[in-house]
Amino acid sequence: MKNARSALRTLATLAAAWSLVAVATTGSTHAAEAAEQPPNPLQKPGWILDRNDEFNGSLDRNLWITNYLESRTPEWRSRARYGFRNNALVLRIDNDQPTYYGNNPMKVSSLQTGQRTGLHKNSPYDHSIPTVMKYTARHGYFEIRAKSSARSGLHTAFWMIGKQDTASQSAEIDIFEHAGRYPRNFNFGMFKWGDPNAQEIHHNIAVDFNISSEMHIYALEWTPTQMKLYVDNVLKKTMNVSPAYPMLFLLGIYENAGWTGSVDPADPRPKEFVVDYFRSYRKAP
Repeated sequence: MKNARSALRTLATLAAAWSLVAVATTGSTHAAEAAEQPPNPLQKPGWILDRNDEFNGSLDRNLWITNYLESRTPEWRSRARYGFRNNALVLRIDNDQPTYYGNNPMKVSSLQTGQRTGLHKNSPYDHSIPTVMKYTARHGYFEIRAKSSARSGLHTAFWMIGKQDTASQSAEIDIFEHAGRYPRNFNFGMFKWGDPNAQEIHHNIAVDFNISSEMHIYALEWTPTQMKLYVDNVLKKTMNVSPAYPMLFLLGIYENAGWTGSVDPADPRPKEFVVDYFRSYRKAP
């Protein structure tokens, strides 16, 4: 995701009703706050677990690449900062972390399940990298349990992009994209980029809990005709679109990306995106 999308993000944000009244929620605990949504069982009726990472103190390197769209920038600038806490992945923005580009203030820590030179629309070019697709999917049910950071100039995201075997396989699906300054709203939508059959669709999703302080479940069901967003196992929004090719997955935290407001210099780092697990299912026959 790049600064070029700033105008679209701003329009989507302004169109949304940000004044959601805070409502306290209750639920079971999972080594944290009482309002959090407990993790789902690993097995899901009607679905077959295809790939997952429970982030129990380590990273599945057969699933994840720890450089963000590396061909755009020197390798050392693209490296994710991450660790583990309470059996969850913690993606970080650190004080001493280099910016993603040499002439731009954005910092990013991201994991992704595939890479290639020029991946993701009109990428700038720094160097060539091998094409490695560790995991892609076409149709299924994809789920994380996570909490974001309510910090200035920040956003976190669980998203998908086409594997781009051809230039038209380039649509983007934002399953969960949370700007830190809005603790009870996040974005769900599609960017078509080079896919002539995709659409520009932007939804703002309001929730009755604090995204930045509580673990909740965000999931996408992708069928041959639709994309369905679920929050805590409840259907929230349906898009009647379905890319005709496999897509890879990304988990990321971004500071100074250009559409989330200015960074308060007094806002301490590290800034964090905490992810309890990633799970991908295929439909049972």
